[in-house]
Amino acid sequence: MRKAIALLITLTVIAALLALMGVAFSYLERAKKDSLHTLAIVQANIYYADIARTLDGLLKGKNASDIISTLYLAPQTLQEQEGEFYLSIGCEPLSNGVDINWFGLQNDTKNQKKYAIVTKLFDTIATQYNLEDDSKLLEFIMEDIEGKNESIRLKQKKGIISPKQFNTIINRYVAETGDTKALNINWKQYFSFVSPNANIDSKYVSSELIALLFDLDLKSVDEGWIEGEDLAAFLNDNGANMEMYDKTIFSNALSKQMKCTTSYAYNSGVYSFSFNYLDGKAQYFEFYSKQ
Repeated sequence: MRKAIALLITLTVIAALLALMGVAFSYLERAKKDSLHTLAIVQANIYYADIARTLDGLLKGKNASDIISTLYLAPQTLQEQEGEFYLSIGCEPLSNGVDINWFGLQNDTKNQKKYAIVTKLFDTIATQYNLEDDSKLLEFIMEDIEGKNESIRLKQKKGIISPKQFNTIINRYVAETGDTKALNINWKQYFSFVSPNANIDSKYVSSELIALLFDLDLKSVDEGWIEGEDLAAFLNDNGANMEMYDKTIFSNALSKQMKCTTSYAYNSGVYSFSFNYLDGKAQYFEFYSKQ
C-alpha cells in the first residue's frame, strides 16, 4: 500500500514537473520571439535613419524628379545573389488628391478656391454613390479637422493626417448611420491627407479624380491620362470643364511629399515599415510585424 502511494506521489510530482517544464519552454519560446521582434525593430530603425538621410540627399540633387518617378513606378530592390541581404523600397505620392483638410478653409478669404474644390468633389461623390447622410459624414470630418474629436486630442492638435485616420471616420459614420455604401468608395483616389497648406501634385492625380472634378467620362480619362504628364494640357485637349482648375493649386512643381514602404530580410524572416517624407523631413515611422 505504501509503495502504491509512493508511486502515485512520484507520478504526480513527475506530471507536475513536466507541466512546469512545458510552461517554462513556452515562455522561453515566447521570449525568443519577443527578442527577435525587438531586434527586428532595431534593424528597422537603422534602415529608416539611413534611408531617410540618403533620400534627403538624392532629392536635393539635379535628378530628383527622375528618382521620384522611379520610386513611384515600382519598388526598388537590393538583394544578394547568394546571401540573406534583401531590401526593397517603394513610394507613393501623398499630395496627389484634393486635401480633405481644405474643408477647414471655409472662412479663409484667401483660400476660397480650395474650399470650392473640396466641396464640389465631396458633393459629387456623395451623389454618385448615393450616400444616405453626407451631412453627418461631413460633421464627423469637421470634428477631426477642427480638433473637436476627443479620441485624437492627445495624439495630435487637429487635422486629418492619414488615410488610417480617415478610415476611422468612415467606420464611425457607417456604425451610426448603417450606410455601408461609404465603404465601397476608394477615398484615396480622390483625397489626400496632409495639411490645408498643401497643393495638389497634379502630375499624379487619379483618373477618377480628373473625371469627377472636371466633368469628363471616366473611360476616356482612363484611356488617355498618363501619370507624370501635364494635367492642364490633358484637360484642354479633352474639352474639360476648367471651372475648378487653378494652376497654383494644381501644381506642376516637383512635390517632395510621399509615403515610402520598406521591406527587409532579418533572421530568415521578412519585415517592413513605412514613413512619410514631407519636404525634407522623414516622419510618422510605423513598423509592421513579420510578413
